[in-house]
Amino acid sequence: MSENAHHQDTNNKYMLSLASIALLVVFLGVVFFLYMKSSKKSEVVFPAGLNYTGTETTPMPTTPPKKEYNWGQLSSAGDWGTFVSQRKQYTFNHPKELYPLIFPGDVNDSMTFDIADVPVQLNLMVLVENISNYDPKLAGQQEKFAKDYWKFFGGLKQMNTFEPYKTEKGLNGFKVNYVTRSGAITNDSYFLMIPGDKNRVIHFVNIFPKEAEILFTRILNSLDFKIPTPEPTK
Repeated sequence: MSENAHHQDTNNKYMLSLASIALLVVFLGVVFFLYMKSSKKSEVVFPAGLNYTGTETTPMPTTPPKKEYNWGQLSSAGDWGTFVSQRKQYTFNHPKELYPLIFPGDVNDSMTFDIADVPVQLNLMVLVENISNYDPKLAGQQEKFAKDYWKFFGGLKQMNTFEPYKTEKGLNGFKVNYVTRSGAITNDSYFLMIPGDKNRVIHFVNIFPKEAEILFTRILNSLDFKIPTPEPTK
């Protein structure tokens, strides 16, 4: 073999080695990207803003730009409207200045207001919970479901406080909060029983700041449950 041919063969092997390394780097990069993407898909957020592992996410709604509110004025405002949930399962009153956000197609018929520094789909205020979807053995045991709710979320460690609660419209239920793995206390959750339905509860979360406590209580006490009217047969 001539010296030129030997030199050419060495160059070819060198270029082939470089190409192999480059392909390996690209392959590893793709694997890492797919791994990170898939791992992020399993990250869901507790309605009060706490991370947990879940399998179901809430669609992102279309929202207007966030604005600042005067909670004191809103609490005493007379210009209130009535919100009817997307599936017409519940209603409540709220200041018209607060813009209700719904989640089209959401099986939990959830809604919220854009008032916190987290994405709205991670900070739900109202949703209808199906108890047997969490644990069929808890069906019909609304009180135990409220007490054990933390067990279904990896970010929670235990229940903190628990007490019976009754709204001004006569809905009975339970006021409860939980302790996170880091020791923080969650926002208060209200699990309100639905008349004639022992397998579901209306989960109402206080997503408002402390200075809006009066406003939240007024909204909560206006909550009413509606039995959806069947659509007419075509």
